[in-house]
Amino acid sequence: MSFSKIFSKDRKVGFCLLCFTLFMVSTLGLEGWFLETRAADVYLGISRPEAKKIHVAIAGFSAQIGGPKGESLTSLAYKTLRSDLEFNDTIGLVDPASLPFDSTSVKFGQEKEYSSRLSRLDIQVMLVAELVKNENKISLEAKLFDVSTQGQIFYNRYLVDAKTLRSAVHRLSDDIIYYLTGERGIARTKIAFASNKTGAKEIYVMDLDGGNIMLMTRNDSLNLTPRWSPDGRFLAYVSYRDNNPDLYLLDVTCGRRTKISSLPGLNISPAWAPDGKSIALALSKNGTTDIYVMHLDGTGLRRLTNANAISVSPSWSPKGRQLAFVSDQGGSPQIYVMDAEGTNIRRLTFKGNYNTSPAWSPRGDKIAFVSRQNGHFEICVMNPDGGGLRALTQGEGDNESPAWSPDGRYIMYSSTRHGKSGIYLMREDGSGQRRLTPEGSDYFTPDWSLR
Repeated sequence: MSFSKIFSKDRKVGFCLLCFTLFMVSTLGLEGWFLETRAADVYLGISRPEAKKIHVAIAGFSAQIGGPKGESLTSLAYKTLRSDLEFNDTIGLVDPASLPFDSTSVKFGQEKEYSSRLSRLDIQVMLVAELVKNENKISLEAKLFDVSTQGQIFYNRYLVDAKTLRSAVHRLSDDIIYYLTGERGIARTKIAFASNKTGAKEIYVMDLDGGNIMLMTRNDSLNLTPRWSPDGRFLAYVSYRDNNPDLYLLDVTCGRRTKISSLPGLNISPAWAPDGKSIALALSKNGTTDIYVMHLDGTGLRRLTNANAISVSPSWSPKGRQLAFVSDQGGSPQIYVMDAEGTNIRRLTFKGNYNTSPAWSPRGDKIAFVSRQNGHFEICVMNPDGGGLRALTQGEGDNESPAWSPDGRYIMYSSTRHGKSGIYLMREDGSGQRRLTPEGSDYFTPDWSLR
């Protein structure tokens, strides 16, 4: 439930561990559990200024492997890899048309033959990849090659089947980022969101690139604000399936659902503590809406706010020592911060009369939020002390529900800039804005898994 709707009418452990194994197999494939790697743990041989990108050329992908429905798995792998790498702000992906040779003609073992031509184009790294089919097995083989030293950065082989090829490519993308930068890639992360694709608002999960959309709830009611647990195993979400906004946990590995808060009134705005052992939420059981914290089984309920005002939308700091939240105790919805015990409450936003939906960056250095400006809702960021306020979106529909990537480099959000609400992605500075979800339905309240 959005904050505006509160203020205005218009506006089974063992079984699940087994299922977790089956979930991983279905995601990556049984063979995909095994990865052959020949490389140093982390390759940091490329020195670069912070603002300079590593220029990477993709070669190979010459063998055309078909899927069970006649589709080209080679084309799927190539397009997925380019999509994963193109948006990463540390990678400068080279247009194959700009290369002085046919990129599909490059074979394993021939990398050195192209070094001088790549070097003249200021290309530091070449990736050579191929799909190889042996009976019913498919392997994605990839070698990352340092142009300047003519040395191998890594050679990896991912054994998959046609259904799990995309997952293997996402893993390859993450491996490339890790070996080149020492930072963890995000291509394998998942996005949870709500959508009215089926008529009712249900919870869905998709890959970062917008593919592989999966329906997670099927109760034909109103389901909202999915929030990933830190380990990526659970989704907390709000559902009206029993005619009250109650809080549920969904184990995505086996589909088990548990109602963990169904007190009279609102049970909304779930926010996982960084250790994954408790959840902050907003309850209205006492007549006013306040922030509480409880254990995952609903016990240990502890009240944090008590200001005779509406307080919702908690967001934990990365170390779990503070929570940002929204309250109208000053007369209009504004963002506040308090210590994890509910003490030392102070106001962060003073510009504008409507500021909501705080989301603390995993780096701890920024808080994203929604601010009403010139009749539109915009995504903004500020420092944890309220300073450095900056708008990232400007005047294109309503932009809401910001969610950070695990590395703190990107922000996902919903926007009505093209009519229906869609899910968009941008860099932390507001650049590179692009839509992930298709047209035709509404998509709301995205949340980014941490792994």
